[in-house]
Amino acid sequence: MKTNAAKKNYARFIGVDVASDKIDIHDSEGKLTGELPNTCAAIDKKLTARLKSADNILVICEATGGFEHILVDSMHQGGIDVVVANPRQVRDFAKGHGYLEKTDAIDAALIAKFGRDVDVHLAPQRSEAQRAFLAMVRRRGQVLTMLQAEKNRLAQTRDPFAKDLIEQSISHWKNQLKTLDTQIETKLSERAKMDEKIDILRSVPGVATVTTATLVAELPELGNLNRGQIAKLVGVAPLADQSGKSDKKRKAKGGRGQVRNVLYMATLVATRYNPIIKRFYARLLSKGKLKKVALVAAMRKLLTILNDMVRNGEPWRTADLSLSK
Repeated sequence: MKTNAAKKNYARFIGVDVASDKIDIHDSEGKLTGELPNTCAAIDKKLTARLKSADNILVICEATGGFEHILVDSMHQGGIDVVVANPRQVRDFAKGHGYLEKTDAIDAALIAKFGRDVDVHLAPQRSEAQRAFLAMVRRRGQVLTMLQAEKNRLAQTRDPFAKDLIEQSISHWKNQLKTLDTQIETKLSERAKMDEKIDILRSVPGVATVTTATLVAELPELGNLNRGQIAKLVGVAPLADQSGKSDKKRKAKGGRGQVRNVLYMATLVATRYNPIIKRFYARLLSKGKLKKVALVAAMRKLLTILNDMVRNGEPWRTADLSLSK
């Protein structure tokens, strides 16, 4: 699996600033500029089609809560290397180089410079089946969001006609969620015959179908990075904030929100039913750690265990004392 872009000498860097409705493009060779709608049709026809014939090219964008998915999928379908950078790292890089102004065009240029100067990791290429599974997992997250929004509206509505319409909508989203859950479980079982990672993940107490599916779809780097790298990628690593005599409290920032959300729920379950996470969490609480702080640490612990298990190809064993270190 290609992950480290620094191992390849790229000659051309395309920085892309992604928003919900548009993307801004900066080309290190000046051949592409301006903006495009952030739609499949626009990116496929007006960006990917023009880059497919180019050699030694790297496209760089930031993680923007999912708005970057269209760009990344299009690049992969076109066989183009792409990096999804942590936006905080890009912003810190910009400040370090004295770039304080912020516009979409400036951001695109800085993103291109970041990709050129920093040792970055490629977003792993996905097969057609993997992209289809990823779309299914992401759709589940979208349906959950819409379902919760309708439930909130129902709780704030008195009008009988409006309530009836909302209840119909809730029923629709529940049915779609049930269909997605069935399909995801089926696809996971099929993939498990060829990918040992799935049974390894599902062997861990606290890690159920949704967590496994999200990790497989949204975190293909699992097992290919070291502990620190995978924690930063997900956004559960405490980052230092020190300057002179000032040493502020370390906080976990950034990362992949979809993965972090399911990891949070899995960790809540693990603090009750996973013996290693349960002891680890209880030990932190006994030392006076706040529950929120202890839970984030437990999330990082669980992620580290999963990463090690996948890398080593070993399923869960409660007797394995190395996991409790």
